[in-house]
Amino acid sequence: MLPILNALTPLLGTVIDRVIPDKAAAERVKVELELQAAQVEADVQRAQLSLAKEDAKSGIGGFRWGAGWLCVISLAYAWIIRDILIWMLALSGSVVPPPPPLDASAQYVMLTGMLGLSGVRAFDLARGTRK
Repeated sequence: MLPILNALTPLLGTVIDRVIPDKAAAERVKVELELQAAQVEADVQRAQLSLAKEDAKSGIGGFRWGAGWLCVISLAYAWIIRDILIWMLALSGSVVPPPPPLDASAQYVMLTGMLGLSGVRAFDLARGTRK
């Protein structure tokens, strides 16, 4: 059930018990409220599934996709491309100064965060707690 409905269920049960003195009628109202809450939860899950399907159709994946490629490109420059450029400049005998290094500390933070999130997701999928 949705967290807000879980929090309100005991409170609503108490209010219903005070407002409706007949126990059978109060139980019917509680059951009907639980059915409506289940319907709302099912509607929310259908909407989330529909959104996930549309996201999968696009093939992009939203913000994480862009952040991932930004991280890959900046780390590729810091680890590979810059060194190749310096090597090529040295071989050519050019007097051009080498390209500036990047401060990779921000990229490492982003990379470890993204890897951590993907690890948590893989763990949840392996346990079957997240679909």
